[in-house]
Amino acid sequence: MGTTLADVASRAGVSVATASRALSGKPGVSAATRLAVQEASRQLDYQPHGVAASLRTRSTGVLGLLVPDVTNPFFPAIMQGLEREFAKHDKAVVLMDTEERVDVEAARVEALLRRRVDALIVSPVHPIRSADALRHARRHVRVIQIDRRTLDDADFVGVDHAWAITKVVEHLRRAGARSATFVGFVESNLPIVERARAYRQACERYDLECMPPLASERADLPAGRALVRRLLASGPVPDAIMCGNDLVAAGAIGELREAGLSCPDDVLLTGYDDAAPIAEILGLTTVRQPLSDLGREAARLLRQASEAPRTVMLTPAVIVRSTSAHDLNGSGGELLMGAR
Repeated sequence: MGTTLADVASRAGVSVATASRALSGKPGVSAATRLAVQEASRQLDYQPHGVAASLRTRSTGVLGLLVPDVTNPFFPAIMQGLEREFAKHDKAVVLMDTEERVDVEAARVEALLRRRVDALIVSPVHPIRSADALRHARRHVRVIQIDRRTLDDADFVGVDHAWAITKVVEHLRRAGARSATFVGFVESNLPIVERARAYRQACERYDLECMPPLASERADLPAGRALVRRLLASGPVPDAIMCGNDLVAAGAIGELREAGLSCPDDVLLTGYDDAAPIAEILGLTTVRQPLSDLGREAARLLRQASEAPRTVMLTPAVIVRSTSAHDLNGSGGELLMGAR
């Protein structure tokens, strides 16, 4: 007889009802208790309702998609690409929000395994602390990492952020910037970490004074406002502000306007993602990520089995709009700095 929920509850020192709530992601369970139950489940190799045997013998036609922030337009756009691709093969996608929390992510993984999904497509919350939950998932289903990576031995689909940021800095330098800062650095967000690293390297390459990145816990609109407020209070504003994503940029623009500053007259400003409709409404210079392609490539990797882990890197495009350029006449309000 296999491990039962009662065994997991006993190992974690909780009731069966509490163990059930913890593994299903339901409220009313503290973070510490949830983690204890999840760890007991992993240690005992608990298989709810025979999920592993079921997955080995038949397909449910359902795939799980875990994203860290469903309110960020970036992730719904990826899901659209996935849904279009999987619909061709009569498969459905179940979306779950992990809320940028490792404990919630682990609970969502367990919940999707209980739903007997055929595979998981995951944008991990943390480059290190998400690893246990994803390793646990890989014992039962295929796992594809998208945008963010925590496992080196699993498939990954990402974007060449270094190339894009280098192009952005090149554009800012040609637009007259001599100093810059990076706003919206989040230590746990690997793509933004890569962008901040590329920012430092590109500033050195193009001889821009590189001010230290301004960090926050989240890369969202309130963070953008708070960070620019801090920047304005600290002294002279740099010639250019590069934001970790478009949501941060939207907050930054709002705070600059309240301070009587405009883009591009007083400061050049850029975002990242080309998140609709924010970027276009604001006239935001940004990096257009190949969102549908991210979803399609993830779907392709799932269809093509491989023993060795595969990495697919896609090239974005830089979209120049009015927050960093004065004269865009005859270009429809934007210029495309082409991909390689």
